[in-house]
Amino acid sequence: MKRLSNLLAALVFASLVIFMSCGGGSDDPPPDPLVEVAANLTGTAYAEPSNVQTDGGAADGDWSGFGINFSGNQNGGSYTVSGVPDGFGDVWTNGTWEFGNASGSVITKTHTGSTTSTDMTATIASGSLTLTFDVDEPSARTNGIAGQWTFVFN
Repeated sequence: MKRLSNLLAALVFASLVIFMSCGGGSDDPPPDPLVEVAANLTGTAYAEPSNVQTDGGAADGDWSGFGINFSGNQNGGSYTVSGVPDGFGDVWTNGTWEFGNASGSVITKTHTGSTTSTDMTATIASGSLTLTFDVDEPSARTNGIAGQWTFVFN
């Protein structure tokens, strides 16, 4: 009888060890969604916007030669622009960017030399990028510059 009692105790102990080793899953943290969004944003040089609007209508200036290139990672980075039409430096100039929310749908841009930043709504899908933001800086006094801007790159 003592032998059966010892065997039963050994089985209970072995069962506890087995159940304790069966964890509830991995201790790895979930992937950061900003890593993927940043890879898509910085992995493409965006040139020649297919559509540029201000306040819902056609934008002034010739934006056909405009391009933007983002560099960095999920913690932000910098961007460089080219082909900005004369007089539209309040809309785009080189600067820095960072994500403004946890999903990556908002990018905060800050022009080089500026102390103010602008939140942009960003949509990245299948190599397409849409950026929407407001220009309301005190220096944006030129007709056609102040207002909501939308740039669509395909």
